[in-house]
Amino acid sequence: MVNDNKDKEIEIQANDELLDKEIGSSPAAGESIDAWKDALSSRSTAVPKNIIVPSTQAHSVKPTVTRRTFVKGTFWTGFGVTILGFVGIFLDFFWPRGVEKFAGPYPVGNINDFKPGAPPVRFKAAQTWIVNLDPNDTSEVGGKGGSGLLALWQKCPHLGCAVPWRGGFNFNGDDGWFRCPCHGSTYTKAGVRVFGPAPRSMDTFELSVDAQGNLTVHTDKVIPGDEDNPVRAKTIDDISNSEA
Repeated sequence: MVNDNKDKEIEIQANDELLDKEIGSSPAAGESIDAWKDALSSRSTAVPKNIIVPSTQAHSVKPTVTRRTFVKGTFWTGFGVTILGFVGIFLDFFWPRGVEKFAGPYPVGNINDFKPGAPPVRFKAAQTWIVNLDPNDTSEVGGKGGSGLLALWQKCPHLGCAVPWRGGFNFNGDDGWFRCPCHGSTYTKAGVRVFGPAPRSMDTFELSVDAQGNLTVHTDKVIPGDEDNPVRAKTIDDISNSEA
């Protein structure tokens, strides 16, 4: 017990000394009022103005993407997409495509496949319209009474556009004409020019027929259309005799 009390006295004394060091000693009992005032005024009771925060806690968060970086990225992305688009168009225009050989003989079927007066039949590979004119059709569009077969080259004599057959197109009161979509040149079923800037009627290819009635178009043998050649179709006999 004696040791415990002694330890407590030492601890109390140490605490008093620490307190005196922090806030200053007090005057002895019985001292004057001025002595107490001086003791109190000398004590440090001010709170520190600057509080130091550990560096691990004081850090600023920088934005990952600035406005300038975002604008620049958007600009260059759009610019790159535009350039790639132009490059794609350029390559598509100049990229070689598989083009079928054109000049030469092309079988187009049997003579029985083409009824007189029927709409023209197109053969894409041969760039040809096969027409069988009806001798009873005396209209301008029907060939003015011409008869026989024609192999019309689809190429417009004006600037080379592909000329389609337009069965529902009305011109001069008749329906069904060859009409160029580029500049409006208009031709009869026989390919005869009736309107537009084309310098002549549609060109034709030579036709041949074998003993079984099979027709062949010879796209390497072009017959230029004249300025005025309304009767130029050939009958099967005419075609056969021309081969003899």
